[in-house]
Amino acid sequence: MTGPKPSKKRKREALKKLEKKGQMRHRPNPERWFLSFVPFKASAGGAAPLIPLLTMDVGGGPKEVGIVNAVGSIASMIGGLFWGKLSDRLNRRKVFLIAGFLGTALSSMLFALAKSVSEVVAINAIYTFFIASTVPIPVLIITKMARLEDWDYLIGRFNEVGGWAWVAGMVIGLFLVNAVGIRGTFAVLGLICLLSVPMGMKTIREVPIHINRKVLGVYAGYVVEKFRFLPNMITHLPRLTLEGFGRLYTSTFIFWVGAMLYFTQFPVLLRARGFGSTELYIMSIANSSISAFMYTRVGKKLRASGGYSALRRGLFLRAVSFALLAGATETSSAFLPLAFISYFLAGYTWAFISISTTSIISHRAKAERRGALIGAYNMVSSVGAILGNFLSGFIVELFGFTVDLTAASALLVLAILPILREERATP
Repeated sequence: MTGPKPSKKRKREALKKLEKKGQMRHRPNPERWFLSFVPFKASAGGAAPLIPLLTMDVGGGPKEVGIVNAVGSIASMIGGLFWGKLSDRLNRRKVFLIAGFLGTALSSMLFALAKSVSEVVAINAIYTFFIASTVPIPVLIITKMARLEDWDYLIGRFNEVGGWAWVAGMVIGLFLVNAVGIRGTFAVLGLICLLSVPMGMKTIREVPIHINRKVLGVYAGYVVEKFRFLPNMITHLPRLTLEGFGRLYTSTFIFWVGAMLYFTQFPVLLRARGFGSTELYIMSIANSSISAFMYTRVGKKLRASGGYSALRRGLFLRAVSFALLAGATETSSAFLPLAFISYFLAGYTWAFISISTTSIISHRAKAERRGALIGAYNMVSSVGAILGNFLSGFIVELFGFTVDLTAASALLVLAILPILREERATP
């Protein structure tokens, strides 16, 4: 005997399941194109510690290193505006990512030919200008291609892939610099970056979209590139809009001035103490690795501790790390371990500072004003970073490393004051 025939409703549900199963089987992997960024990120990560060392090798000092970084940040900010406006006008994204890969690779190779500080300044400006074309577009592609409920995961996943590629690039750089020297390492890193061009052409899909700043920096999984690449996030020149975030912007500006006093002169201090690329690479690997490790963990804690609470904690711990290095400049035997601990703590605190700031604006701003406020935040950050880069070299040459690092620590403490009265409960 045969059982009862299935109802029409059950038949429809069974057909829908089969159809959905077939669609999922043929659905392209949304993460596949992330891999095209791996050679690019590895190349940039490997090159980051070398630029200040190359500046010093061609005759530069603390002031010149500060100028190289500051001009690079300015070029980065201009590049973000240029590429954002041009890609909007042409309504194309993929071509600018490929141009960014190619331009970054070629300019990385040019570093190997630099013979003067002025040449390093010019090449670094070109280098950061092309990098600027690659920063905001991946987030826009994800928000266009993926479902809303998948945005946080995919944006976080993209940054995780890129973050560990950055660390891998530093490891590669560590071995290369001891085998072929600084100039040879730049050349090899440029060749590695070139691999992103064919990979990107094959895996990145063209997605015509208009830049909407509401999706830039809004999600906790999205972490802005550290230090010198932060100005890349300015894709359109925003107006300085406060709307209740004046204290946060004041704190942010002070923070970035102080941060650049420290990070810009860190490689110069190591070189002055007789250490070189090997020690700088090892410390940079530890710094970036702990940052990547802490991103997700800090994000999960924000709702319990509050965004401002995490931000205050990050600023205080970073002030301690800066003070630790300032104290290390007065010692000889303990300098290297203290410098390592200081740089490691600076990486540990970055997740607290970057994610909490993004979370505060994202959760407290009105939805229709969120993009404008994120843009204003990035503009304030960029100006602070550029000013800090310029000031760092002059302070070191006039007063020495101890004064520069003490000022950096003091500015981090000062950055806490504007946000002391802010609420703890809401992230």
